[in-house]
Amino acid sequence: AHVRIECKDRNSLNLKYSIDGETDSTGTYNIHVDGDHQDQICYSKLISSPLADCKTADPGRACSQVILTRSNGAVSNLHFANALGFLKARPLAFCPELLKKYLPQNEIKFI
Repeated sequence: AHVRIECKDRNSLNLKYSIDGETDSTGTYNIHVDGDHQDQICYSKLISSPLADCKTADPGRACSQVILTRSNGAVSNLHFANALGFLKARPLAFCPELLKKYLPQNEIKFI
C-alpha cells in the first residue's frame, strides 16, 4: 500500500512536511522523517492499495497520529503509528461466524 506522513502547523494547519512510502508484503512500512516536528501535528495516512478488492480505506483506520519529536522525553529515533487498514469489498466467508462469537446476543440479528 502507498502511505504518507504529513505534518501540519499546529495553529494554521498548513502543510509543513510530507513524505511518502510503501508497505512491504506484510503491510509494514518504515519511513525516514527528516528533522524534529515539535510544533506540528503529524499523521501517518493511507493513500492507496494495490489490491483491487481492498481499495476503500477503513474510516476508523485511515490515519493515525504519530509524535515526531524528541522534545517530549522520547529518546528513540523510532516512532510508531497505530495500525492502518483498508476494507475488503466483500467480507471473508468466516466473518459472520466470527462476529457471532464476539457480538452480544442482541446484536446478532444484524449479521
